[in-house]
Amino acid sequence: MTGRSVTIIDVARHAGVSKTTASDALSGGGRVSPETRERIAAAAALLGYVPNAAARHLRRSRVGAVGLHVPRQAMGMGFYMEFAFGVAERAREAGLDLTLLALDPAQAGRPRLRVDGVIIIDPLPDDPVTGALLSADVPVVTVGRHRGPGPAPAGVLVADHAAMMNRLLGHLHAAGASAPGLVVPDDGFRSDWALLVRETYERWCRDHGATPVVRSVAVDATPDTVDEVIRDLVTGGPGLDAVICAPDGSALRALSTLKALGRPVGDRLLLASCVASPSMELCDPPITAIDLRPRRYGNSAAGLLTGILAGTVEPEERGRPVERLHPVELLVRPSTAFRAETAPPRAR
Repeated sequence: MTGRSVTIIDVARHAGVSKTTASDALSGGGRVSPETRERIAAAAALLGYVPNAAARHLRRSRVGAVGLHVPRQAMGMGFYMEFAFGVAERAREAGLDLTLLALDPAQAGRPRLRVDGVIIIDPLPDDPVTGALLSADVPVVTVGRHRGPGPAPAGVLVADHAAMMNRLLGHLHAAGASAPGLVVPDDGFRSDWALLVRETYERWCRDHGATPVVRSVAVDATPDTVDEVIRDLVTGGPGLDAVICAPDGSALRALSTLKALGRPVGDRLLLASCVASPSMELCDPPITAIDLRPRRYGNSAAGLLTGILAGTVEPEERGRPVERLHPVELLVRPSTAFRAETAPPRAR
């Protein structure tokens, strides 16, 4: 066969069977004898037949693609871009395309989706697009729990943000910080992650007799706005000895802002981030951060969705979503180094 692609009809003719029999044999279906199935497979291999993926998905009522919905405010952030790359890699391994869903919140309604399933990262409780996608007739996996109304997703991928936040606060306390302040996303980004970070911090403060000092900022705020929030945080907590920045990238801005305020990091002031990035390892001093492993996160989310689509992943209890845990890690760096005058004595 030269000059054109080999078709299922070519395979059928070479094997001396009908097109339907050839198709059934190569797809593993139909009532085809082992001998005939083997003869058809040999003909396909000899001719170099490659199944048409689009046609295969059509026969199975599948599109051959998965969708990804990212909160509008976070579209340009490094974490979400790395997450999307992870989704794309795993989807490609499963023979699926990735479609970035950009639905108009004002016209979300009940969307007609050209995908077989959807991943929603950081679902916002009052986001009409999230509600519409959860009500669509395709399986949905959320990355983080959805705290708003609507149907439950087919699957949920979570990280133990509360445990990791407690670990970070414990590390800061051991380094001599007893009055940490926190910068969190504002009410426009009330994802499960953002709420867990704040709730865990406030609970820690109550348990340790510390006064919570919290300031909020839009996740897509300008650098000047982040500067203002950091200044307000520091002046609002005179005894502040540590700053924790939750929004992606805000800790990098805080590093220079604190230096300009005469409160350089490392001079009786610690700095940490709830989201790691390569830049935090290269700045001076390198910044302690929680590594959410975004590319692996996206890979795991796509793996959960493709498993649900393939029927290899099922909920343990009917009516409840499949839940998987994604591991995260605390990267301790010099921005939270132990202070000589407060560090605990070394064991002898």
